[in-house]
Amino acid sequence: MVRDRIPKTWISGWFLSICFLLPFSFCNIIPGLQKQESNHNNLLLGLAAYTYLTSGNCETGGDIWARNIQTQTSYCVPVELVASQPNVEVYRQKNLSVNYDLQAFAVEFNDQTYPKLVSAFGAPSDVDKNGKIKILVLDIIDGAKANTSYVAGFYDPINYFPDQKQSSLRSNYAEVLYLDGKELIDSLVRDPTAFSSTAAHEFQHLIRYPFMVETRATDDLWINEGTSEVASDIAGFGPQKYRIECYRGTDSARCPNGANGVSLLNWSNQTNSSTILKQYALAYVYMRYIYDISGSTDAERNSFFKKTVQGNSIGIRAGYAGQLMTVLRDMPAYNSGLLGATDTEAFFRTFILLMGQTSAATNFSNVERVTATSPITTSIVDLSGAYTMYPLGSNLADLATTPIVPVPVANSVLTTGSANSYAINFSNFSTLPYMNIATVKNSGNTRTVLAWGAYSASSTSSIRELTATKESAESRYKSLITEGERSEKGALPLCGTGFINDEFHNVGSIPVEPPASKNDNTP
Repeated sequence: MVRDRIPKTWISGWFLSICFLLPFSFCNIIPGLQKQESNHNNLLLGLAAYTYLTSGNCETGGDIWARNIQTQTSYCVPVELVASQPNVEVYRQKNLSVNYDLQAFAVEFNDQTYPKLVSAFGAPSDVDKNGKIKILVLDIIDGAKANTSYVAGFYDPINYFPDQKQSSLRSNYAEVLYLDGKELIDSLVRDPTAFSSTAAHEFQHLIRYPFMVETRATDDLWINEGTSEVASDIAGFGPQKYRIECYRGTDSARCPNGANGVSLLNWSNQTNSSTILKQYALAYVYMRYIYDISGSTDAERNSFFKKTVQGNSIGIRAGYAGQLMTVLRDMPAYNSGLLGATDTEAFFRTFILLMGQTSAATNFSNVERVTATSPITTSIVDLSGAYTMYPLGSNLADLATTPIVPVPVANSVLTTGSANSYAINFSNFSTLPYMNIATVKNSGNTRTVLAWGAYSASSTSSIRELTATKESAESRYKSLITEGERSEKGALPLCGTGFINDEFHNVGSIPVEPPASKNDNTP
């Protein structure tokens, strides 16, 4: 059950002030008043005991720093070790009642999640030299209220750097994952794998982060978060059914119209829960598709993901879409004759293939491609061979049987033709000159999927370098019908996993400024 939460830092600080007054005000009791004050003494002693139990000792003790999501400052969490395995230690916040078998979870993480994700992404860092991941189960301070989103878990990159006592953000200088012990546990009634899946999601972020620092890269959120979504699958907690339902719009209350009109490359910073859900749903579905077609075995697919995180033979890792395609094109399963010989072409074709297949379109031999040139031109691309060779994998098979329905909207470049069919309105291209728009029809030409599958080929260093309005429009990567949203860039993400109405989704990342160097933890 979702509840309003009062920040424990405020509570502890208030009780601590009372405790400091005790020696001066109440420890030297006036004899004549001792009997009358006995009840008062008992109350204050109780408050002092509570303070001792709820105020951790992170400076010299074994407690753990955590981030207050509301204030973006650290506070010390008193903890107790509840389970220890060769690869993980699980801690619980003292006095937090957790209705979940954390010892069994520790065994599961150690024996299942850890080896599977290390196989897929590589070994995690070990800055504290203990060879273990610490998982703290706590009541995350996120200001959650009833029927609103709440943070179910996060990885804080501050812990990768040495602690700086003068900073408002403190480091444990250890590999730490934070999981919510309240609402996340309550949600297990509806999703029994939510706790384990969240841990797997955050573990990918932990493994990935040092490689971001090493290359001074800010990986695009859709790649980082989409990969973490697939990581939950790899760990054995998939497919992500709520993501799939959101993608196709089955859950109309939370994800109306599904992925129609959602941008993949440029994420919106909106706090609108529906937009957030759709962004993560699209990132999951695309990254799952790319993972599936990257190889014919788990070992080959894991090799692909490891290269996207750590770098391929020449050090290119997947920080943005072009790099992701470079790594994909190096894989033995990649057929350049079917998917293209350039990053731009690979990106366009894989996205069109995904959009078509998940929209029940089948006429891939007659894909109409529109370019944003002057004059506007169209060409026919035959993707029938690619469609046959790169079908949806088993985790996305449900989207083939129950697909998303494209939805035309006002001011779209589509106009309604005969029943259930659409045609491109070229007059709109005078103000909407998008590059690499394509349509895919079904075999009877009664329904057309329209998708933008492009990013700017003129920006060679990063597709995230958007300038003028026209350039940003052409550089967006849009799905189905409508335009995407622009997002801000340049901050390393504190990645948080959340739930809305007790159903799985990821909330937007909290920006943390890039450190000045690998040995710096400047927030």
